[in-house]
Amino acid sequence: MRGYKLWKRALLFALCGMLAIPVGRMAGSGMVMAAQPAGNDAVQVKEGDTTKPGGTGSGTPDSTPVTNPSDPAEAKDKIDAKRVIVDYYKIWKDKIKSAGNEAAAQDYMQRAVGDVSKPEEVPAESSLGSQQTKFGVDTVTEVIKKEIDAYATPAPTPDPEPEPDPTPSSSNSNIMVGGNWVTPVANAGQYVNVVLPVVNMGEDMVRDAVVTPAISSNSAEWPFEIEQSSYTQTIADLPGTSNGGTDMDRRRELTWTLKTRKDAPSGYQKLTFNVAFKNSDGTFDSATLETYVNVVGTTGTSADGTSSTPRVIVTGFSTNPEVVHAGATFTLTLHMQNTSQSTAVKNMLFDIQAASESTDTNYVAAAFLPTSGSSTVFVDRIPAGGTKDISMELEARSDLAQKPYVVNVTMDYEDENVNAYKNTANVSIPVRQEARVEISNIDVMPEAIEVGSESNVMFSIYNTGKTQLFNTSVKLEAESISGGESYLGNIAPGATGNVDLYVTGQMATMDDGLVKILITYEDEAGEATTIEKEMTLYVSEPFYDEGMFDDSMMWGEEEQQKKGLPMWAIILIVVLVLAAGVTAIVLIRKRKKKKAAAAEADLLEDELMEENSLSEEDEE
Repeated sequence: MRGYKLWKRALLFALCGMLAIPVGRMAGSGMVMAAQPAGNDAVQVKEGDTTKPGGTGSGTPDSTPVTNPSDPAEAKDKIDAKRVIVDYYKIWKDKIKSAGNEAAAQDYMQRAVGDVSKPEEVPAESSLGSQQTKFGVDTVTEVIKKEIDAYATPAPTPDPEPEPDPTPSSSNSNIMVGGNWVTPVANAGQYVNVVLPVVNMGEDMVRDAVVTPAISSNSAEWPFEIEQSSYTQTIADLPGTSNGGTDMDRRRELTWTLKTRKDAPSGYQKLTFNVAFKNSDGTFDSATLETYVNVVGTTGTSADGTSSTPRVIVTGFSTNPEVVHAGATFTLTLHMQNTSQSTAVKNMLFDIQAASESTDTNYVAAAFLPTSGSSTVFVDRIPAGGTKDISMELEARSDLAQKPYVVNVTMDYEDENVNAYKNTANVSIPVRQEARVEISNIDVMPEAIEVGSESNVMFSIYNTGKTQLFNTSVKLEAESISGGESYLGNIAPGATGNVDLYVTGQMATMDDGLVKILITYEDEAGEATTIEKEMTLYVSEPFYDEGMFDDSMMWGEEEQQKKGLPMWAIILIVVLVLAAGVTAIVLIRKRKKKKAAAAEADLLEDELMEENSLSEEDEE
């Protein structure tokens, strides 16, 4: 028994001696197991000095040695790199788990530790990127760290779908908000044009419509400053479907220019308009119209000092020239402001686009087009609380109607931490359509009158422009006449206004007989314009011919002295005098024409005679 035990011990010592040889070889080659975190946090890394990265340790030996057994410094570098990678993974483990990438990161770590063990064998198409086949330990370690960072970063969430504009509504099935309605954007502290298009969908005409917005001191119900006592506007008539025309032709637009309160909450806010009107049968009715406005509030710094989202808003705009006419070129200048008091914005790209609209269904285009062809403007930086002006030259379409047109401004920018933001704003630019007026030939009958006589003046006014002429009137001015005023009212584009008036001779004409024709009209903004034309009208004193009357033939001188002239004689004399005066003027003008014609005939006869005499001389 004792001998058996001794033999057993000897055999055990022999086996240990045999095992000591490969262990020494492994230590000499520097292949030592990487330090592993304890517990569940440990990354299972399998070592094998004769297999490819990620292998099981039982593969075929490599044709190229993994390391240099005689270089212990290289082996130590690899061991330290593995420890760094594992510790780095532990630091980010919680974030990797929160990002939902734990399983993928564990799988990557198995391969990453193998890559550090044999950096010289990492292929170029591996997860380490497009580097060359040969890697140093430090390079591979840094690349693996970046990959771990990627697993700890949550996948970006897609931007939410933009909230659609709310739809206007009406309590009356006939009186409604018209088509092409655009939700206005109201930026805090600046003015905005709120346009309310009203259309009558009923059959009969509606008259005397009174539209009043529902005002409130609560900024959540009325987000605008109350700057006047009344905001009521009226519509004289709203044609029904029986009047003919499209919905656009029957539409009437009302515009309110309002200043947005600085404390107005952001988002879509409902605006209510009360409408009272008279039906065609004389009864009174009412309707409630509801539209919306998109309010963009300001942002600043929170109570704990954390900066909020920096907002860039349009605080106002200007145009050069100040009045924009259809078909003309103008420069639009937008006044921008960074409302954040703690964060600057940079790399700003502004895209300026005019809204597209047209009454022609076959042709829809932007109201304004940039003359340079580009609609974008770049600004490098706006400091916190700072302002910046951006300008662009635009051309207004020649067929634009006279009303405000919306220009949308899209802003893409970054803060100081390269966080990207996007914001939108818009402004309304009023466009004036140049009025064009032409008149026909002026008929004056008669062209010469005496003091106290009348003359009839007739001509036509043609509206050749694209805007309506309001309150059109005509007045004749000269010292020699009185009267001569006519009111034509409104003249639609392409329509004609006819003038038919009388003037009375006031005093004899002392000049060339020119009379001013003053044509006055108003545009849609109520601004009056006067056009001046001229015509000719002669006024003369009554003409008396003493040779036409012989008092001795009618009555004696003595009886004439004793008795006054009878009334019938006085009337007869006046009539004869007036007739004689007109006849004399006409005869004088005829004589002048005859003299001119005779002189021209004489001149022509002289020329013919001269030509004949020259011909006879030539024949001789």
